[in-house]
Amino acid sequence: MQLREFMTAVDATRDTVRFYIEEDLLSPSKSAGKYVFTRQEIIAYNEIIQLKQLGFSIELIKKIKQQHDINCSTSEQWQQNLALVETEIKRAEQELKRIEQRKERLTRVSNQLKDLLMAQ
Repeated sequence: MQLREFMTAVDATRDTVRFYIEEDLLSPSKSAGKYVFTRQEIIAYNEIIQLKQLGFSIELIKKIKQQHDINCSTSEQWQQNLALVETEIKRAEQELKRIEQRKERLTRVSNQLKDLLMAQ
């Protein structure tokens, strides 16, 4: 299938598809100067989207793809992916802590403002 068909199949924009091609996350072949996509690119695109939804950066997605290409379905690949996921869990926990601290500060400010309004 050509680019337009692929875009429709995965519900993506031309810019998004081209970005993933430039980042070597999608590897369609070319025929007569036009990209030709297969079912494999649809699968790869959906995997990229799933990883993005988990909060992975493009760089981490590239690492995961490289491990998949080198050590597909081996314990080594799974161990390296596990390490990446556990690192992301730690980052998410840190982010949650920062958000909770921000919420607490905002709540204090809100309460102070309410107190000022009540004192009028």
